[in-house]
Amino acid sequence: MQMSHHQRSWLLDWRVLPIAAVFALFVLTLNFVPAQAAAATPAQGAPVAFQGDGNDDRPTFYGLVEQMPAGGRIGEWVVGGRAVVATAQTEFDETEGQIAVGVCVKVVFVAQGSTTAREIDSEPASDCNGGDNGGDGAEVYGLVEAMPVGGAIGAWTVSGKVYTVTAQSELKQEYGAFDIGRCVKIHLVAGTTDTVREMETERSYKCDGSGDDNGGAPPAGVIGRGELYGELKSFPQGLVGIWEVGTLTFTATADTEFKTKNGPFTVGETVKVEFYILQDGTFLAREIKTAMPDWDDDDQGDDHHGGRGEGHAFGVIEQLPAGGLIGTWVVAGIPYTVTEQTELKAKGGTFAISETVKIEFRLDSSGGRVAKEIKLKSSQGAPGEATFVGFIEAMPGAGYVGLWVVSGTEFSGTVQSKFKEDHGVLTVGAYVKVEYRTVNGVRVIHEMETQVPPGAGDDSFIGVVQSLDDSVLAAGATLNSTWVIGGRSFVVTPSTRVDGNLATSSTAWVNSYVAADGSQVATQIEGVTLDKSLYLPAMQR
Repeated sequence: MQMSHHQRSWLLDWRVLPIAAVFALFVLTLNFVPAQAAAATPAQGAPVAFQGDGNDDRPTFYGLVEQMPAGGRIGEWVVGGRAVVATAQTEFDETEGQIAVGVCVKVVFVAQGSTTAREIDSEPASDCNGGDNGGDGAEVYGLVEAMPVGGAIGAWTVSGKVYTVTAQSELKQEYGAFDIGRCVKIHLVAGTTDTVREMETERSYKCDGSGDDNGGAPPAGVIGRGELYGELKSFPQGLVGIWEVGTLTFTATADTEFKTKNGPFTVGETVKVEFYILQDGTFLAREIKTAMPDWDDDDQGDDHHGGRGEGHAFGVIEQLPAGGLIGTWVVAGIPYTVTEQTELKAKGGTFAISETVKIEFRLDSSGGRVAKEIKLKSSQGAPGEATFVGFIEAMPGAGYVGLWVVSGTEFSGTVQSKFKEDHGVLTVGAYVKVEYRTVNGVRVIHEMETQVPPGAGDDSFIGVVQSLDDSVLAAGATLNSTWVIGGRSFVVTPSTRVDGNLATSSTAWVNSYVAADGSQVATQIEGVTLDKSLYLPAMQR
């Protein structure tokens, strides 16, 4: 693979130097704090109580909707005789029915004394008619550390504290199934400190601690923080102001750090945002940076957004073209177009129905999946389960249950689906790994997990491949492999974008990040040809 102009410029700009006949290597290393470490604080202490004034729990009340804004939901409401203001950040939960005038709702305010709603949730009518609505009960957020075996009733450990779920407790899974490590919101029965009236899964950033990366104090008014990789939808000309990324809106100030190492800010590109959550429910941007290199290789096909038009998948062949291999393949319920340009690598085997393959694809101008490379693999995943890796293009409007579109492919999220946000918030433009099963023609999500996008890690390196192993990357596999490149070990996961032409002794460019366990995880490995060299004298101290 000939190195692109952009890649060659990167080498010269950052002085990555081949020395003598063997490529001795200079490593570009940046200070980096992994997202897992940032999110570890809540699990070590008491549940995070989102507080209005530092002492009281976020106020909640129940009432009938008496008035709604004309033409939508954003604006002034009257609920149970009280004025309520809904903003673009207000969340609406209609699990118990559609919200309308006359419907019972639960209103969660952003802070004590505020009229701004953080949430408006439909509730059973009995909750507004003298029932035990627990309106005076506390509300806390935390991470599930232990839960009953074989059912929901019993003792749950959430961020170090034990809570009791009873037969009267109401459990909601709008943001995915309950699971160890899942962020949850607990509303306690009035007058108790540990009995659950209602518990529901929540977005992970709501359980993040409010301190900064180094344990220092955050700005005043901060109640939490988070990060995401997402598609940049709009931003102000002078950078300071309102940014729309994915499905969320952020405010950037003069204190926000802007980084363009991977190219200028451009609508449609992938950016990373680290943000604070303020008391009024809005998001304050701490740092915004371009996340993926703007490759200019010819093999990017119709993609013009730093590789977002590419993906890969692992699954079982279900259908092949009649009379040959050129045409439409169906792999794990998903059709792909195989052309004369598709590289087919069977490694001495034969492509046939029920064989497992890894397929790398690009999206054409109409959104169809065109196979770039197909490799025969050994099956190591759970029977009937497949893996798809790509970028979120659409998602449910409220919660995670509903229709998702990832790199041109539809998936269905259910209350049994698991969602993990270890590498940023799930939003439009996020890079995800989807484990799924096809049920009656519907691709049902078993687990969806955010990943660091290809090329978005904070460490880049050039070296000679000394050992590699991609045999474990099979359908549904959660196993990783370790590659040694230039004397350094890199963890290669099913989400790593790998150049299929690499072999031992190839020279490769590796982008990676540091995981919570200290390992270097590769986001992308590409073969390169170093056709320009720059020699500098040896430095001595």
